[in-house]
Amino acid sequence: MILVVGATGELGSRVARLLAADGERVRALTRGSSDPARVAQLQAAGVETVQGDLRDGASLAAACRGVETVVSTATAIVRPDGTLSSVDTDGHLALVDAAEAAGVQRFVFVSFTMPQGFELEFPLWRSKRAVEERLRSSTLEYTVLWPNAFMESWLGPGTGFDYVNGSARYLAGGGGRIAFVTTADVARVAAAAVRHPGARDRVIPVGGPQAVTYREAVQLFEAASGRAFTVEEVPPEALRAGYAAEEDDKTRSFLALSLAMGHDWPAGPDEAARVLGLSSEGWTGVEEYAQAVTRSLRAGGAPA
Repeated sequence: MILVVGATGELGSRVARLLAADGERVRALTRGSSDPARVAQLQAAGVETVQGDLRDGASLAAACRGVETVVSTATAIVRPDGTLSSVDTDGHLALVDAAEAAGVQRFVFVSFTMPQGFELEFPLWRSKRAVEERLRSSTLEYTVLWPNAFMESWLGPGTGFDYVNGSARYLAGGGGRIAFVTTADVARVAAAAVRHPGARDRVIPVGGPQAVTYREAVQLFEAASGRAFTVEEVPPEALRAGYAAEEDDKTRSFLALSLAMGHDWPAGPDEAARVLGLSSEGWTGVEEYAQAVTRSLRAGGAPA
C-alpha cells in the first residue's frame, strides 16, 4: 500500500493516479474540506481515500497503518487554511513520526531546490529543510525531490505571467536562467521513486529540459500565440523591501521565491532520468508548454 499525502492537489493527484494506473494499491489522505470532484476523480481511478489532516496526529497514525511507502506532496503555501508552521513543518514531522511507528519502509518527500547564489532562509525553505533533516535521521528509506520552479505556477496567471490576456511580469528583473519543470514531469519522477532502488536515501534534483529567462519565456509565448505581450518588470529591490516589511509567512515565502527568479536554476532532467531509469526524451520544455496552453486557449479549453 502506498499512501499519498496531498493527493487532491495538482501534483499529488497526478502521482496517485500514475501509481494506481501501474497497478499499485494506493491510499489518498483527503481532508474534509477537499474538493469533492478531486476526491471522486481519485476514487474513479481506483484510489482508496481516507479522511485525515497533517494537523491531526491520530488521523496520520490511522492512515499509515499497513502502508509500505508514503509520498507527500502537501504544502500549505497555496491553501487558504493551515499555516506553514502547522502543515509544512509540524504536520510533516508528525507524518514522519507516524510512518516510523507504523513500520513504513520508504518516504518520498517533495521539497524544492534553490537557485545558485541565493541564500535567503525564508519560512517555507526552513520548513522543508527541517523535514529533510528529520528524514535523514529516521529509520526510513527516504527520497527527497528537489524540483525547480513549477512551470504552471511561475509561468502562469497566478504569479503575473498572464498568457491568457497577453501580459507578463518579470520577477526580480527577469534575468535568471531557469529550467522550469512541469507538474506532470515531477509526478513521473515521484512515482518512479516509490520502487526504484536508486532512489534510496538520496536527494534528486528535477528540472525541465530548457533553461530560459523570463524574457525568453515571453518571446516563446509571443511566438506561440502570435501576439505581443505587455510587460512589467518587478526589480529585486522592490521584492526585498516587500519581504522585509511583510509579517505573514506565506507571503514572505512567495516574495522570497519571486526574488529567487533573478538567479539561475540550471538543474535539468538528466540526473533524475539517470538515477530512476527514466527516458531522457519526452520532458516538457517551455516552448512546448507555451504551444500547448496556446492551443488549449484557441480551442476554448481551460488554461493548463
